[in-house]
Amino acid sequence: MKGKLIVLEGIDGSGKSSSGIMLTDTLNNMGIKSIYSFEPTHAYYGSKLRENMFSKDLKPEEELSLFIADRKEHIKHMIKPAVDDGYFIILDRYMHSSMAYQGAKGIDVEYIFNLHKDFIISPDIEFIFHLPIDAALDRIMKKRGFVDRFENKNYLEEVDKIFSSFNDSYIHHIDASKDEKSINDELLNIMKESKILPPNFLQ
Repeated sequence: MKGKLIVLEGIDGSGKSSSGIMLTDTLNNMGIKSIYSFEPTHAYYGSKLRENMFSKDLKPEEELSLFIADRKEHIKHMIKPAVDDGYFIILDRYMHSSMAYQGAKGIDVEYIFNLHKDFIISPDIEFIFHLPIDAALDRIMKKRGFVDRFENKNYLEEVDKIFSSFNDSYIHHIDASKDEKSINDELLNIMKESKILPPNFLQ
């Protein structure tokens, strides 16, 4: 089976990471070789981002530059080779995260998109998770015991608003308030309908 790039997006606390891991496990159990990955990575630029994640000194433009540098390396050294080798890549965050999160900080969304045009690989399918902000923040607090500077209510509302504006043909918006199994089944059914998976693959 030809390799695919499957992207999961959404605000922090929407459950996309847990769903991404579950989807990867499901596909591997079905005999489809799949890899779960995420951005920012733990490579050089991604590590720089993580080191400065709680710093108020990092300007939005500098943050965006690090995300883009990390994404270029991720595509070059991991995503493209793996897809070319027939793997399904389940990717937790990608270009639309930069457009939503840095866009909500005042950087023009179209400008962010244009910075990606020369190197980005378009997803075969993308799922954007949506959850009420209060519910997302409650999940974060229960899981971690704190929220970081990206996770205040007004900011996340603006981020989710930008996520909601994306409507490319490969994008599907997901109600993330349902339980994980229901969401996993929904993702698999959409993948069948979109011919990412054969229609009878789960029969």
